[in-house]
Amino acid sequence: MRKTLTTLALTVVMLLGLGIVLLATASAVRAQGLYADPHFFVKRQLLWLALSTVVVFAVSRFDYHWWKETPLLPIGFYVLVVIALLLVFCPGIGGKVKGSYRWLNLGPLRMQPSEFAKILTVVAMGVWMDRIGWRVRQFWKGAVFPAAGLAVLAGLLVMEPDFGSTLVVLMAGGLMMFVTGSRLFYLLALGAGGAAAVGLVVASNANRMARIMAWWHGEESASSAAYQLQQAILAFKNGGPWGVGFNQSIQKYNYLPEAHTDFIFAIGGEEFGFIFSIAVVLAYAVILVCGILVSMRAPDRLGRLLAFGMTVLLVFQAAFNIGVVTGCLPTKGLALPFISYGGTNLITALFAVGTLMNVGRHIDVFDERMHTQVVRNAAKKV
Repeated sequence: MRKTLTTLALTVVMLLGLGIVLLATASAVRAQGLYADPHFFVKRQLLWLALSTVVVFAVSRFDYHWWKETPLLPIGFYVLVVIALLLVFCPGIGGKVKGSYRWLNLGPLRMQPSEFAKILTVVAMGVWMDRIGWRVRQFWKGAVFPAAGLAVLAGLLVMEPDFGSTLVVLMAGGLMMFVTGSRLFYLLALGAGGAAAVGLVVASNANRMARIMAWWHGEESASSAAYQLQQAILAFKNGGPWGVGFNQSIQKYNYLPEAHTDFIFAIGGEEFGFIFSIAVVLAYAVILVCGILVSMRAPDRLGRLLAFGMTVLLVFQAAFNIGVVTGCLPTKGLALPFISYGGTNLITALFAVGTLMNVGRHIDVFDERMHTQVVRNAAKKV
């Protein structure tokens, strides 16, 4: 397991380093225009990275069994996240940015509660499904109650609106219920109801429908909603197989919106080419394999659920972001883990990595204890 954890850590470090390099080039033009400092976003990201390093170390040393052994811990976490999601609508504390209420203004810092809602989903779902044991097959305890907890979070996220985070929360929660053993019929029925509710909200949102229609007609769409996709595809075309070179991007000169956040993958494809794109996809594939290995070998059910859920969070968000940037999915704001600019996203992504490392460390301890017991039993027989 040490090899798996080492591979995971090295892959994450590589993505973090690549993210800083990409941010330095992708954000320079915007930072110069807004703050007269081309390195403004890089400096802030490095500060967030320093804080995130503390978080990943603390979480990797935190015994994950405390989530189950201290009931007030997950309950308190749930309440705090729900309160934070409500506060984004309060004037003075929350704020409306580009038509959405997603941020909390905490003095010089800004926090996005939806990112913590993703982590909460995995922790709360893992603790609940582990506690109820064989009752996961029951209608109320194995389906309705956990689905109700998801519905509260998803409802608050839809109200912001933040459909990307809503999808991540529902996907992670639903998959954890499925792998734990909830009846498929219950999941399909509840999932259909939830999808219908979210679909109605999307259908009533003209901006979201415009993005969906623009995606449906592809990059040739004449709609203004297709502008981001068109510029992203143009960035990949400019890059070709080998890229135009570091800091030589054309699209970052205010052609491609959100070049340093949601669409930073396109800038990487332009400057470093197809090779970069494939390397990043393979890196997330490595994270997926490492996460699944940790989950499969976890010493208990809670460890398996936490490792599986955190892996889903990281890999699904990466796949969704890459799918949007390449035109495979409708345009929707969702950060690329470890690479996109954003402090809250960076902290939660490394929280997920810390949890995987935590569960992995317990595997080594468990294996060592099992080996010691086997040796003792053999000695007694002799």
